[in-house]
Amino acid sequence: MKLNYFIFKKVVENRPIIEQFPLTLDDLRDNLHPDKMKRTCECCFLDINLENEPLDINSNQELLDLTVLLDISLETLEEIIEDSRPRLDDYLTYMLILFKSVKQHPRERDEKTEHQIGLIVYENVIISLHLNQVLDLNQLFQKFRKNPLKLIRGKGTYIISRYMDTLIDHTIDVIDDWRKFADEIEQDILGHRISTQKESLNTLIWIRESIFDTIKILQADREVVSAMQDAKHSECNPIFIPRELDDHIRHGIDELDILRQVISDLMNLYFNADASKLNKTMARFSFAAALLLFPTLISGIFGMNNTGFPTIPFWVVVIFMVGSMFLVWVFFKYKKLI
Repeated sequence: MKLNYFIFKKVVENRPIIEQFPLTLDDLRDNLHPDKMKRTCECCFLDINLENEPLDINSNQELLDLTVLLDISLETLEEIIEDSRPRLDDYLTYMLILFKSVKQHPRERDEKTEHQIGLIVYENVIISLHLNQVLDLNQLFQKFRKNPLKLIRGKGTYIISRYMDTLIDHTIDVIDDWRKFADEIEQDILGHRISTQKESLNTLIWIRESIFDTIKILQADREVVSAMQDAKHSECNPIFIPRELDDHIRHGIDELDILRQVISDLMNLYFNADASKLNKTMARFSFAAALLLFPTLISGIFGMNNTGFPTIPFWVVVIFMVGSMFLVWVFFKYKKLI
């Protein structure tokens, strides 16, 4: 378990002073508890990475201690750890936000990994819980220094919205990579690279399934943003939730709809290309059968044991057979069948 504090201490000459430092559970017990820190700062952001932690909460003493220290119910922690649908629950004393992001699979290019983040918000405190390192928070808070006025005015609301927007960026990056991958598969299909075409079809099927999952995630994330804009919680001011956040999510959904259509077209292109190869193969077999038809007929006739049949020299029959094959070849060429 890794804990990091990002504290918006104060404003000096229209510049936010942000402190960042790691801490332990013992530090939380002593003098770094959020309830103490909130009195001396504009906003405090506590990031908790549950990396490599056993998911069975009842058998993990650190997680049990964490729930007691931060007054988080076991049900809430289980929802954050387990795969839950993104949503916003607005309670009287705090607000729980579940948000999801999609990242590229570390080994398989056509697959994805889903990351769920739980945000517990109350007063000027934001607690972020997640299983793995989803993004570099140092870079995120560096961006806040580039737009100090927005952070100074929006405080916790602006931090949450920018956090979500950065997570959506990861999903958009995955969509862009899928689009490039689809272009490569299209070149494989059009280039008739037989060794990769069957693999390309399996890849298209996996990408199509991932697209459906990602659309559902983005739709749920968009519902969370809409709920934030309607929330009555004091630490979620709709004025400081940028409209671009909803536009960003809608853009991702539109891109996925387009990509889904592209994948469907590529699958049709694959089957058409496969059918075209089969037709060409059947045409070659038909040509070969037509070439051998007359020689087979002639050999059958002259091979019969019929004493009344006129005797024809062997080489005349051979020349006749070859000539018939040549005429068939000329016919196929003239009709552009080969």
